[in-house]
Amino acid sequence: MSTTDARRPAATTTGLRGRVARHPLTAFLVLVLAAGWPLMSVPALTAHGALPGGALPQEPFALATTLLVMLPAALWVTAVADGRPAVGTLLRRAVRWRFGPGWWATVLLALPLLTLALGVAAGRDLLTGDLLATLASGVLSVVVAVLLVHLWEETVWAGFFQGRLEGRHGFLPAAVLTAVPFALVHLPLVLIDDLAAGQVALSVGALLLLGVMVRLLVGATVRGAAGSLLAAGLVHATFNASNNEGNLVDDLLGGGQPSLPAVAAAALVTAGALLAIRGRR
Repeated sequence: MSTTDARRPAATTTGLRGRVARHPLTAFLVLVLAAGWPLMSVPALTAHGALPGGALPQEPFALATTLLVMLPAALWVTAVADGRPAVGTLLRRAVRWRFGPGWWATVLLALPLLTLALGVAAGRDLLTGDLLATLASGVLSVVVAVLLVHLWEETVWAGFFQGRLEGRHGFLPAAVLTAVPFALVHLPLVLIDDLAAGQVALSVGALLLLGVMVRLLVGATVRGAAGSLLAAGLVHATFNASNNEGNLVDDLLGGGQPSLPAVAAAALVTAGALLAIRGRR
């Protein structure tokens, strides 16, 4: 994959900054994998006794990787490759809230509601015994996840990485190519549980396929929502709220973790978004 970016400043730069300007995505990946993998690997190392202290939760290390490694790396590489004004442009997209009401409804409601509908249609029970408390807790979790993690994660992936690839290769190749490093960054989390070769291979394959789906969903959302990275962070958070164990939809839908209806819902929302944005750049 070529990562030379045509948008770098015209002036020739030598040394390290010159190499970063010529190959911004490669530079970003080197920084993230060199510093991010050690952080993301700590929960797996403690879970298997390679580090003392007993098993540790993965969330603090994922948060630290996002805020202390990936985001600074993306901003620095952007400044070197495109100039400091480009950093401001990227960050302004992270707070861009003016996009159509239809897209607001899509990023906030489409995935949870469609996942619930598909789950009920498949014979699962809708658990409404403590509905208000469940909804309040779920909404709060989504808001916290967006503000702490997903807004900045998508500033990196959708705004910096996938956006560059899309400008060079087009929508679909950019989503697929971005899914590879997106999955690689999350790879240490796969190693927390079973280390049997077959199980690891299955988990890595599922992670990669999920990565492609998320990148298509987010890429379509960004196009539809006027380039807003806030919309990207919101749709990423509502997908997690629909898919993950212990989150909003899991609390409302009986029958175990709602992964299958959530994936089906994501595929339908992505298809609908792509139809809505056909022809847009």
